[in-house]
Amino acid sequence: MKTIFFIFLSVFSIANGQNKKTNNAVKDITLKIPEGYTKRKWVESSPICGTDDYVYVPDADNYAYGFYNKNNQIYCQGKLTNIDGSNFKRIGPDYFKNNTNVYYYTWNLGLKKIEGIDVASANYSDWFIADKNYLYIKTSKVIESTDLKLISDYIIYKEGVSTINNEKNFLKEQYYLFKNIKGYWIVKSSDIVSYNFLGKTYSHKWDIVYKKEEAVYSNTDVDVLPNFPGGISGFNGFVNKNFKVEEKDLKGKIYSTFIIEKNGTLSDIKILQDLGYGTGKELIRVLKLSPKWNPGIKDGKKVRCFYSIPYTVNTSLD
Repeated sequence: MKTIFFIFLSVFSIANGQNKKTNNAVKDITLKIPEGYTKRKWVESSPICGTDDYVYVPDADNYAYGFYNKNNQIYCQGKLTNIDGSNFKRIGPDYFKNNTNVYYYTWNLGLKKIEGIDVASANYSDWFIADKNYLYIKTSKVIESTDLKLISDYIIYKEGVSTINNEKNFLKEQYYLFKNIKGYWIVKSSDIVSYNFLGKTYSHKWDIVYKKEEAVYSNTDVDVLPNFPGGISGFNGFVNKNFKVEEKDLKGKIYSTFIIEKNGTLSDIKILQDLGYGTGKELIRVLKLSPKWNPGIKDGKKVRCFYSIPYTVNTSLD
């Protein structure tokens, strides 16, 4: 008989990755507005990096699991770094800076320094960061920031192989339409940041038809966190009872995100990475069966809340 164990965390775990090569933006003359772009539904980017709700370091500024500032010392993946913690602060969902550097953080790469950026003028707005000279996406310098304006953005998820770890998973592709002093640009951000100049004149074929949705809050933005009846142990028991896999020895994590609606139901369930053997589809099936959660509260009102959970699966023979 096989047993299954799940471990739930509210944010993705950190892989240190500080010594990995920084991605650089590349010019891609084939890059165009993606098909279906004008039919897109507006979605706000949700920060991966947030205060972890279940693993908390006392007397520290907690940013994510294993990533925190204590006594002006920065820890990443629970290990002490050589980063100066004096005046270290968040300037955006995934961006941080101190007196001398600006950093970008993700769960799979850890904390990486943005090379060449002017710290004094670095500013975060509309889900991107720029200094007095350039726009930066992730850690990549892209286009000039003079008269820079974000026109629209578009997110899609597609199955592929990551260039970071060469693993098959679901890749997030973020398309941005920007305007600066030179004209209009399309920028694609996935494993690699690429861009292309579209022209000096706006084309109405790029017009975006927005479907208005209520805001989706991260767990750092609400006054009362959403929670499952019976707490995380209750949710653990619910998934253990319903999740079924074939007779295979599996060990690893399934990365999932979803939105907890104001009525407590789950929507927009996505599997960003699974273990194969139908584990991703099975987890979606189970999450759709979930009893209603107690929704997040903001300013005394129920709100929609983004939630991310890595599921650790370990099956073994007794």
